[in-house]
Amino acid sequence: MFSVIMATYNRGRHILPSIQSVLRQTCQDFELLVVGDCCTDETADVVRALASPQIRWSNLSERGGSQAFPNNAGIEMSRGQYVAYLGHDDLWAPDHLEALADLFGRDPRPDFVVSGAIFHGPRASNYRWVTGIFSEPDAAFKHFFPPSSFGHRRDVVDRIGKWRYPKEINAPVDADFMLRAAKSGMHFVSTQRITVQKFAAGHRHLSYMSQSSDEQERMARRMARPGFDGYLATEVAKAKAANAYMVVVHPDYERFEKGQLATQIATNKGIVRPDLRTLRQREVIKQDNSAKALDWFPLQTGGGWTIWVGCNPRPKLLVPFKYAGKARTRMDIWHLHREALTGLKLSANDEPVVTSISEARQEGDLWNAQATFETALRKDDHTILELHLTRLQRPAGRNGIGVADIEVTPLGWRSIVAKGTQMLAKFRPAR
Repeated sequence: MFSVIMATYNRGRHILPSIQSVLRQTCQDFELLVVGDCCTDETADVVRALASPQIRWSNLSERGGSQAFPNNAGIEMSRGQYVAYLGHDDLWAPDHLEALADLFGRDPRPDFVVSGAIFHGPRASNYRWVTGIFSEPDAAFKHFFPPSSFGHRRDVVDRIGKWRYPKEINAPVDADFMLRAAKSGMHFVSTQRITVQKFAAGHRHLSYMSQSSDEQERMARRMARPGFDGYLATEVAKAKAANAYMVVVHPDYERFEKGQLATQIATNKGIVRPDLRTLRQREVIKQDNSAKALDWFPLQTGGGWTIWVGCNPRPKLLVPFKYAGKARTRMDIWHLHREALTGLKLSANDEPVVTSISEARQEGDLWNAQATFETALRKDDHTILELHLTRLQRPAGRNGIGVADIEVTPLGWRSIVAKGTQMLAKFRPAR
């Protein structure tokens, strides 16, 4: 009945909770097509080790950089009457396919059946929104439904075409696919049931650089325990109270350039990132005017930009330098309250570091201090800093902590050699 397509890129063992949520479906009439976007890690071995006759693995020979490419390959491989999708970091409730099948089997009109989904922000962020619960016939024109929440008839792609390449369209590939279907007159219906738990990688800054499945494993355990329906009811009530229930609507995509949103999403995930340079001398990382998923939001202060924490209590920062040794980092930090700048807990590449904080000084209605620490940078990759914020430091926007310039200085004999070379170059006579 169903061809389930799971597009993936270097998810490794962390893909297992998502795959297992498919294998546990009460409706077992499916094939699962796991399609890698030119994966270079152990994902193939992880999938093959499951040795399930319902799973087929395929890996694209060239990297496309979007789910559109694996989705199209999966559609070509598919043998099912209906096509469903599951993100490689999302989870289905055991009755998800059953809910879709019930509506497809009951009424010949629906081209798309959509189930309810809860978007979860980063852990402990208290961020959620609910989509996919609707009764209006034109809901697909207005509301965004993630691919993990819908299934469609196999011939949909024959009528509207396949998933389009991200650099050739204004909208994200999933929104573009759904809106093309809606504009062509296709019929969307909702199961009126929440069967999808979504952990959007684009909401988690640098998520593709540091893969994890802790949130998914925790949710899978919760789903298996009694009382899960009560949990869902509570989450829906919280979303409604926060005005986060069926409020995610399509913007005017035409105001964006082709590929702009795709690049922004890839940057949030850490797929697209600044060039990696060798640290040879003191360097200053300036903030810019781009938001960083739900971690940071920019505001201009004076002649530069300061990024202010979003709802993630463990926001991440990227250091675009490599160095075979230790470096000293000085971070310019801001807050409305002086007490919030008496200490700062953080880690570098998942290793805790000891931080010292300068005496805070007041500038206007804000307090400013410098956090200094020493840590080893990665020798051949970007370094990820993760702040572990206190309750006082956490509130979003200018009510939380802000970060401006980040100064990075190499330490050790390599930095001495580099400085010496620079000095010699200054005094070397011209030829």
